[in-house]
Amino acid sequence: MAGYRAPRHPQVEHHARRQTLVARLVGLAVLWVLLAALVLVAERAIPGEHLPWKPLSVIDPVGAATKAKAARTGQDVAACRAVLAKGGLTYEIAPETEDGFCSVKDAIQFTGGMAPLAPADAVMTCKQALAVAIWERQVVQTAAFETLGQAVVAVEHFGSFSCRRIYNQQAGPPSEHASANALDVSGFRLADGQVVRLKDHWDDPGPKGVFLRQVRDGACKVFLTTLSPDYNEAHLDHFHLDMGGRPLCA
Repeated sequence: MAGYRAPRHPQVEHHARRQTLVARLVGLAVLWVLLAALVLVAERAIPGEHLPWKPLSVIDPVGAATKAKAARTGQDVAACRAVLAKGGLTYEIAPETEDGFCSVKDAIQFTGGMAPLAPADAVMTCKQALAVAIWERQVVQTAAFETLGQAVVAVEHFGSFSCRRIYNQQAGPPSEHASANALDVSGFRLADGQVVRLKDHWDDPGPKGVFLRQVRDGACKVFLTTLSPDYNEAHLDHFHLDMGGRPLCA
């Protein structure tokens, strides 16, 4: 005997499908309205440095989105240079070079708008220079005034471009220095002539040591990689700061 088959009601089924579709569309519309409301609230209540969709500015304090925005902006050379210029930084375009695994492309040298680098011939990719400018403006100078009561007038360093592999090994991956995408900062010259150096003051319990740790912690919010004397012996006398390595703060 054939099994019982319930009679179909096409009109009822069509009405149910239409109601389901309407419910889904209404639900989607409600979600979009809620999302738009949240974005509007965020736009008005949250500072731009915390919002990843807001344009990056050198004059904004460092926020939750600064590192991501600096990395993203640095990928577009024209946009990167425009942000630097808008922030009052002046620079010269560095010539491009290539030698084996080492190269300098889309690089600049600062000529003004921030405490000068010493030596002054530091060639950096635009994305590295952008991060350095933000860090100097919003982290280094802020910490110097708050902790030492004066400005930093020069940032001393061991170099940016260096055609070598990591830790000068004969084999292995190239250093970020091999593409001018890093800076090794050794100290900070103050307005009164004093110099705060990592090799001398990292373990200083006074204001100079506090200042160095503040600028290290602030660097971790700007650069992809920040290495300090706390990382290993190879960094006892400098900060390694780069925008191309793996995310690391130590």
